[in-house]
Amino acid sequence: MDLDGVQPNYPSSCVTHSVGDIYRTLEVVGSFSPGGTTKEWIPSVPEELKPSLGMIFKDPEEGLSFYKAYANAAGFTSRKSTTKRKKNNKDIIAFQYGVCNKEGFRAIRKPIAQQTVYEEGKVRITRKRLVTRVGCNAHICMRYDAGKYVVTHFKEEHNHPLYTPSCAKFQKDNRKMHIMHKKLIVDNSKVNVGPVRSYTMMKELAGSHDNVGASKQDFKNFYRDLKAFIDGSDAQMFVDNFQNKKLLWSAFFFSYDVDEEDRLCRALWADPICRKNYALFGDMVSFDTTFKTNRYNMIFGPFTGVDHHKKCVTFAATFVAHEDISSFEWVFKTFLKAMGNNEPVCLITDQDPAMKVAVRNVFQTTEHRFCMWHIMKKVPEKVGRAIAQDTDFLKKLCSCVWHLEIEPAEFEEKWNKVISEFHLNDHEWLAYMYNIRDMWIPAYFRDLFLGGIMRTTSRSESENNFFTMFTNPHLTLIESYMKFECALDAQRHTQNKMDNDSKNKRPECKTPIPLEKDASELFTTTIFYEFQYELEIGCFNCGVEEMKKDNELYIFNLREGTRRRTFDVVFDPTTFDTKCFCKKFERDGVPCRHMIWVWKARMLEKIPKAYILNRWCTMAYKKPIFDLEGNVLEECINAVDKKMLLNDLWSEIHACVSLVQNNEDDLSDLVKKLRAMRVDLEQKKTNGSNNLSSKVKDIEMLIGASLPSNVLIKPPKISKNKGTGVHVPNQVNVPNDVHVPNQVHVPNQVNVPNDVHVPNDVHVPNEVHVPNSDKRMKSDREKSIEQSQKKKRLCRACGELGYHDSRNCPGKVK
Repeated sequence: MDLDGVQPNYPSSCVTHSVGDIYRTLEVVGSFSPGGTTKEWIPSVPEELKPSLGMIFKDPEEGLSFYKAYANAAGFTSRKSTTKRKKNNKDIIAFQYGVCNKEGFRAIRKPIAQQTVYEEGKVRITRKRLVTRVGCNAHICMRYDAGKYVVTHFKEEHNHPLYTPSCAKFQKDNRKMHIMHKKLIVDNSKVNVGPVRSYTMMKELAGSHDNVGASKQDFKNFYRDLKAFIDGSDAQMFVDNFQNKKLLWSAFFFSYDVDEEDRLCRALWADPICRKNYALFGDMVSFDTTFKTNRYNMIFGPFTGVDHHKKCVTFAATFVAHEDISSFEWVFKTFLKAMGNNEPVCLITDQDPAMKVAVRNVFQTTEHRFCMWHIMKKVPEKVGRAIAQDTDFLKKLCSCVWHLEIEPAEFEEKWNKVISEFHLNDHEWLAYMYNIRDMWIPAYFRDLFLGGIMRTTSRSESENNFFTMFTNPHLTLIESYMKFECALDAQRHTQNKMDNDSKNKRPECKTPIPLEKDASELFTTTIFYEFQYELEIGCFNCGVEEMKKDNELYIFNLREGTRRRTFDVVFDPTTFDTKCFCKKFERDGVPCRHMIWVWKARMLEKIPKAYILNRWCTMAYKKPIFDLEGNVLEECINAVDKKMLLNDLWSEIHACVSLVQNNEDDLSDLVKKLRAMRVDLEQKKTNGSNNLSSKVKDIEMLIGASLPSNVLIKPPKISKNKGTGVHVPNQVNVPNDVHVPNQVHVPNQVNVPNDVHVPNDVHVPNEVHVPNSDKRMKSDREKSIEQSQKKKRLCRACGELGYHDSRNCPGKVK
């Protein structure tokens, strides 16, 4: 540039930049434009890095890459700009421009502090943004000429200072989301760890913020792009993912259904291991639909059982858009189809009226029972705070309801006594629950094998909390399934660990009784400890009151310590058949203390085979309850798990890094080898792949699903089920002469069969909505729980500590 007559400027800074493996010290020269009106900055870089007029490139991308390398060495960031195509051939680019990222000016926007008021009455303040465009005219222009691209214009002067080495790491061209970053974000999202925490973890792994190679905003942007990639084709990708799994495993089961608008409304799946577990432990099943796990408010319902360690095991899972009879009928029919039409002995559900009808219509031999945990947690809310908290009503009711050793007549006597004592004879909900007592009170099905799935109050609660740890209500269907797989993997890992402990370790026996040693060799550790507890009480706390012989049978009348209740045990010395009237074995499958006392008195050293349930033994996998397709067990054993290979690869890479991190020469050699291997793999992948961007390819690889070329299945609409907080439009016919205020929400009409009784205080759906709000009103129980967690305040009106102040003091005179 001709600077004659212009006062000279000294170099403004000395900058060190790297291009590839070449490190250079460069000067950035400040100058004034002709006339001295505008100050310009001219980067001083080696000639081999600087573009020049007449330089030839084979395509525009090569030229832009060269200009980007020059920009990186010079101290600014470049970007792709105007692209002009030939008029007679739109496939050929006639001109391609590359410019400084500070080229041009940002479009005129509203004042920074201006407020925007929407129709809903919400006020939004425009976000403050820094200006990056300053009208810099530095650029390069390439023109098409006989199949090649020639540089026709090159302006290197900038109207702004160029960045220094301390600022280089913050520039866009020097930040890049590597596959390691993306994999960390996706993997952490499976356990509800967001991108910000993922960035913090990456910083700790890398050693400092400067070593991460990307910013916190880059992490957040990738997670945003991940959701945007799935959005719109979520349901199609969800179905395609299962179809691919079906091709990989013929024993993988998947079925779905769409509505009249081709939107996904139902889906159920079960992998080979789920189906194998049902063949082993599917005699009792719990179906719960209380989890909110996706952005569409679709109901997530896992089919859960109890394995030989008395831990929850998942048999299948489903998404349904509506909690109606037709949806539940489809779910139960599809579930039976997946399990070879083998019905469970008992099915535990909540009190949903539509579900009750669907169970009766689909299952022929299955005993349907209600979950006691769901029922009992409603009691405090139904009877009121005064009775629930200020009296011992709950204690007396629980001692009546949870009693496992009483017959129906004794339960009815105890129930009526409690109800009369607290003057609740006219309580409609309690009367309704008493009328259906045979559906949830253990006294009415003491002979039904449940294996603890209904007796344990924490069974449903623990399963609910288990899936909640991996899910949240803002997920797409693809993300929900990824998190479900992660939760399932955690569940199976726990089961495998307990299998290992039961097979390779032996619990300590507390007595020299041979029965205890025999149990330690047969049962899993969990079941053995339960047997051991029964044996201790039987041997040290039980005694015989009376013994008599009836034909060839011995009848023992046993008493436990100071308890008034006695138990009769009938024993056949020929066949060792033993029957106790406490019915613990029939109910739980574990011999009771009374049976063990008789066996010890009769000098038995082994537990009779009839009282060893295979489902509680360490070898439970060898004798399934149901006979499913023969390839299910084989595929569970022979399937090659690609995830295991990927984890092995990451382990090898981390091991290599740990071995060379203290030796600079070895570290440099490892980097060169890995870089050469990466270039070779990229070349192979480029030759046989499509034209998708690297970001799209990475996302498809990480989520295990490809972007469909044709979307036939649309994402579901946001469901309006109970508990979702979504306002249901009025569907009740109101006469014209009846005035309904706008603030009153009329509940959605639900068709309930005549034989299903619903009390007046049980609303279907039981949601009341606040005007102009998408949140449901909270129950008194929820309000009291939230209030108890708040700190008490001093009320200036009454002078007492409480959950009120002078404005809403209950003692204030209105």
